[in-house]
This record gives sequence, C-alpha cells and structure tokens, in this order.
Amino acid sequence: MTSINPIQNKLKNIFSTRIIQNLNNIFNIFSDLPKTYTDYMIHSVLKFLACRDLKKGYLKVKCLSCKLIHTIPLSCKSKLCPTCGYKYSQVWTQNIQKDILNINHRHVLFTIPHECRDFFFYDRTLLSKMGSAVNEVFKYQFHNISKKSKRVNNISKYSHKYFTNSDIVHYGLITVIHTFGRDLKWNPHVHAIVSLGGFTKNFNFKKLDYFNVNTIAGQWKYHVLNIIANGNYPNDRIKIKAKTIVNKLYAENTRLFFNIADGDVNDTKGIIKYLGRYLARSPIAEYKITKITDKEVTFFFNDLKNNKEKTYRTMEINKFIQQVLIHLPPKNFKSVNRFGFYARRISNKLKEAIKIYKKKIEQPKLSFYQRQMLDTFGVNPFVCPTCDTRMTVCEFYHYLDPYGIRYY
Repeated sequence: MTSINPIQNKLKNIFSTRIIQNLNNIFNIFSDLPKTYTDYMIHSVLKFLACRDLKKGYLKVKCLSCKLIHTIPLSCKSKLCPTCGYKYSQVWTQNIQKDILNINHRHVLFTIPHECRDFFFYDRTLLSKMGSAVNEVFKYQFHNISKKSKRVNNISKYSHKYFTNSDIVHYGLITVIHTFGRDLKWNPHVHAIVSLGGFTKNFNFKKLDYFNVNTIAGQWKYHVLNIIANGNYPNDRIKIKAKTIVNKLYAENTRLFFNIADGDVNDTKGIIKYLGRYLARSPIAEYKITKITDKEVTFFFNDLKNNKEKTYRTMEINKFIQQVLIHLPPKNFKSVNRFGFYARRISNKLKEAIKIYKKKIEQPKLSFYQRQMLDTFGVNPFVCPTCDTRMTVCEFYHYLDPYGIRYY
C-alpha cells in the first residue's frame, strides 16, 4: 500500500486520484437528486481540480516599458476549494466592514432535529428557506407580533398605526447557512448575527433588553416544520415520511434546539471575526487531514459532545469523497443572507439613521490576491519590480473558452 502525504492540496490529491475512475460508485448516493444537480456537482469537481493549474488557465500581464511578463494562474472559486473558500471569506468580511454598525450584537445558532435533516438533503431548495425563516423568527420578536395578535381592534400591518413608538421596526440580521458538522455528517444549521436593538418607526435607536426564549423556540419550530411539510421530494415514500415526522413533532410539543451565545459581540471587529468563522468554506480544512492512503483517509475534529476532545476518524476513500460532496450547495445558492438594516436595499431615511452608528474603516487599496502575494513573496504581480509601473493584460487562456488563447 502506498502512503501519500502531500504537504498541501490534500483534497485535490484525493479527488484527482479517485473521482474519475470511480464516478458511478461515488455518485450512487445521489441517485434521488435531480440530474441537473449531479451534473453541477461533477462540473464543480472538475473546476476544483483545474484550480491554479497553468495548463488549464492563466492570465499574463506585461510591462510596456521593459517587456517583463508575469504569468498568473486562474482560481476556481469552487465551494469545494479550501484556498478559494478562504479567499472568499476574507474578501467578503473586508467588504462588509463598512456596513456593520458599531452596536452590540448576539450570535445565535439554529439547528434542525436529527430526524428532519435528510429532508433538506432530498430537496435542496429547502436550505435557501432557512435564512428567511430565521428572519421571520426575529421579526416576530422585534415587531412584538405576539402582542399585536391580541389587540381588540385589528390593525392592518400596512397602516401607520400598526407599529407603536416602542416597537423596534428596523433591526440588523446576517445569517450563514451550513450543512456540515465537524465530523462531516449532514447537519444543516444556521449561524445568525443579530443586532441587540434597532430603530423605531420614527428612526430613533432603541436597545433590546432581552430575547424571549420561548417565543424564539416556538417560532423556529413553526417555520422549520412548515418548510419540511411543503418540500418537493423525489418520491411518495419520502413525502409520507416528512408528513409523519412533522405531525409527530407537533404532537410531542417538543422544542427545536437553538443556542444563544452567552456574551455580546460588542464591536465591529468582533462581529467580523464571528462572520469570518462561518462564511463559505470547504467542509474540511486541509490541515485536519492527517493521512491519505490508496484506500482510506484519516482526519480529526474537535468533538463537541466530548468537551471538544481531538477525535480521529478513518473513512474509506470513496465514502470520504461522498461526505465532502453532499455539502456542495446547489448552483447559485446563497449561503449568506442579510436582513433589516443590513439588507442591500434600504430606504434613504434608514440609511441616514444608521450613518452615525457606523465606524469609519479604511478600505485597502490593493486586492486580497495582491496583498497576499506581497505578504508572502514581497511582490505585487501586477506591478513591474524593475520599472515600478502598472502592468497590463496581454494574454488570457482558459481550457473551456471556445476561442482558445486571447491576446490583447
């Protein structure tokens, strides 16, 4: 048996040696999923394998003065790629810093019961509804909808009298949807960063004194079971199972698990740090893969059920690839969603109200890639080291481009 111990690109090594030869065996667990999804999965794997391979694609930049040429490999931006996932999280958190309000926030984790998780596997569109469900949970809390439902005289939510002066109408919420646990098992859940306060209908800031835990629990259960009950499943067997479990959980009057972190996240840097942890990334970090052989992969994780003890697990290599691939989101899936005053489109009045709560943060002039190259090698690939002038694009190639090499 040959032992493979690559220093880096461990996932790429595993996929490149197995995926093509064992395509049918690896993809048999996805037989209930639409063919469009499995085709996209194969496409994503091939993109990942081509990442930073100069034979698959490159960009050439040239100094117009001394004619020096730099050749830059193309990245894949695949959700499987640890390198591209890290870059995405760094760029996203850097860009959103200017939007974060310098007020207290809280991290809240929303989970799905074990018996319900497979339904989000069979109908991947259910995943995209989880972020909106969390927003509805907090809307119920901030808007005091429970009290409004008890009003003697019903007031339309479109009426200017619907909200009182004490209601928090505009709050801030960012949700990140994950499907993997530390052990690579299918475990859909939502990480939420929510503001501890917001703006009234008159755009005055008001702090939130506390979260009503029972209200959050009841609303989360209602929305999750409603999502599952209305899923579009591949066969009648799964549809019947979904209906049975939904009725069972309603009848048991059990509370779905969620966790509100103990401490507040009370500054912009703290919020960015939290978000950076949970943004789009590969299901497993490469440093956690400790051994690769022709037949098996060994990795470790910190077991939350056992006081975060370092635990090693060995999987048959095809099984390991399957466990990574099940977490590949559907095409155009948005794992990060922004609501309230963090939404991309808000009213001018709200923009004006939140302006004074923003912390001025200077944005870097160079791209993440340029900063990374400077930090690592002391070279900006887009600046001529001899002439100290900006280099221009002279050639581009990608193996899927029907025009072949493009010259400029």
